[in-house]
Amino acid sequence: MSLRLLLRLLQVAGHLLLGFVLAFVCGLFFFRHVVWHRPVIAWWLRRLASILNLEVEVQGEPVAAPALWVSNHVSWMDIPVLGGVRAINFLSKAEVARWPLVGRLAQAAGTLFIQRGSGDSEQVRAAMADALRGGRNVLFFPEGTTTDGHNVRRFFPKLFQAAIDAGCPVQPMVICYRDGAGLHPVAPFIGEDALAPHLLHILNGERIRVSVRFLAPEPAAGADARALALHCEEQMRHALLDLHGGSEPPNRLSLEGLHRQAG
Repeated sequence: MSLRLLLRLLQVAGHLLLGFVLAFVCGLFFFRHVVWHRPVIAWWLRRLASILNLEVEVQGEPVAAPALWVSNHVSWMDIPVLGGVRAINFLSKAEVARWPLVGRLAQAAGTLFIQRGSGDSEQVRAAMADALRGGRNVLFFPEGTTTDGHNVRRFFPKLFQAAIDAGCPVQPMVICYRDGAGLHPVAPFIGEDALAPHLLHILNGERIRVSVRFLAPEPAAGADARALALHCEEQMRHALLDLHGGSEPPNRLSLEGLHRQAG
């Protein structure tokens, strides 16, 4: 293990510990959704992105009013990147709640969890609408899974209904990870990737440039969820293509292959 990797691992561990201290001091484990908690959470996520050696560039401005944020999904790193831009509540797969340390912090930060295939989308949609009515931004990934970041998959429209129910706009955005040659080959967290080895390769690598582009907000009041999802999907697909300049799909290497190269 290189000295650089060791130091970065210690930084990550220290920052996770700081997260627990802040969560306890701020009462996040006991009193969630308090307004003054939000900038603390955003700062912590922003700092985590910096420790991960992510250079974040933000294009455009998100709508000021509470909104349903929707983004393409490339990696677990989307969370510190997007959460560091502005205070938001995430919708995440239920497995994240069981991740060591990170899952507990995610719960304390007010993340809404959904179990894939459990049929609880109506309950989750209602919780999202309640959060929006309460003045909070809620972000979910309508593709339902991660991709290599080259294109946008077909959106699942059901949860767009939360914005319609709450009378809040939808804030579409796209996120793109790049290196000097184009789309970053290691940043995507897809397929059978495991968190620990993926984190090690991120920490052992060079700086990753991350671009986040906010598109024009879409009014949701009185809209049809399916039509709204399709419109956002098309807008985001064009924006992502423009953002990465028509780069070829990343030369995706398995983590096992990277281990062999590193050896």
